[in-house]
Formats: sequence, structure tokens, C-alpha cells
Amino acid sequence: MTSMSSVPVSARLVGLRLHTRRGPGGVPEAPRARALLDLKRRNEQRVADEQALRQLVAAAKTQVASIPGQVRGRTDEVAALAVELGLQIARELVGAALDKGLLDPTPTVARCLADCVHGSDRGDLTVRLNPADAEAVQNAIAAQPELAEEAAAARFVADASVPRGGVRAETGAGRLRYDPMDVLTRICDEVRREAST
Repeated sequence: MTSMSSVPVSARLVGLRLHTRRGPGGVPEAPRARALLDLKRRNEQRVADEQALRQLVAAAKTQVASIPGQVRGRTDEVAALAVELGLQIARELVGAALDKGLLDPTPTVARCLADCVHGSDRGDLTVRLNPADAEAVQNAIAAQPELAEEAAAARFVADASVPRGGVRAETGAGRLRYDPMDVLTRICDEVRREAST
């Protein structure tokens, strides 16, 4: 019998498979290499997925950390809107009350009479009222006996330029002007100032 190593091969061998190498455990090497390559690809994908997850978690942490500041900003905006809404409602209510004659300027006129008449010449005080308020105020002042002398020394004038609920008192020493809407505007400005601090 001749050995294989001594057989001369003169023609090309086409499609001849001489042997298959096997790795440990009897697994052919080609599928094993594919399995190792698949394992490497899966490992690289796992590393890429972990990196993407880390980036996502970092972005989420940044977003979560910014939430308190955003909430404070939004709360401040909502508070400012609530203040403005409340002030606008107050203006509407006061305006409606003035239009209906529900705000009585009598206490303001009584203060004017008590404060202004003593410091002025007799008959020097002129009290200007809106025509819609004039009669009611004069009747209310006449019903207060403690102001009878002061009321007699004053001159009451119905003046359409005076707003409802308003009073303009004039003496030789100066003028006093009371307008409920001006008072409300000053109150609104103060409320805004307090709300912004």
C-alpha cells in the first residue's frame, strides 16, 4: 500500500473537500467563527445601547433638574396673571357700582366740610359733585346736625365733569379732589408692586 504523501497530484482537483476541521466539542470551525462574530456584533450593539441609555439618562436628569426652575417661572407668570385678573375684576365692580350710584360720596363731603370750613373764610368752600350724586349728598349732609353750620357755609355745585362718587372741594387755600377710580388705580399699583416683590 502506498502512502498518501507519495501520490503525485498532477491534475487540478476541483470541488474536492479533503477534510473539515473541528474545534473543541466537535463543532465545525466555520460556524464557530460565525458564532464568535455574532457574539462580537451583539457585544458591540450592547455597548452602543448602554452608551445611548447613559446619554438618555443624563438628558433626563438634566430635564428633571430644570423642572423646579420652570415651575417657579410658570408659577410667577400665573400669579401675575391672577393679580391682573383680580385687579381688572375690581375695576369692573367699582365701575359698575359707580355707574349705579352705589358708592356714596357723603363721607368724603362730610370730611371736607369738617376739615375745610374751619380753615377758610365763611362761604369760601365750593363742593363740586356729579349731578347724579348732588341731591342725595346734600340731603344726607342736611340730616347730620353736627355739620349744619359747615354745610350752610359751603356752596354745593352740580358739575358733570366730576365722576360719579367723586368730590372736588375748592377753597382759597387749595383744592381737594377725590375720585374713586383714582383711588382704585393707586391701590392697583400698590398691589402690583407688592406682588412683584
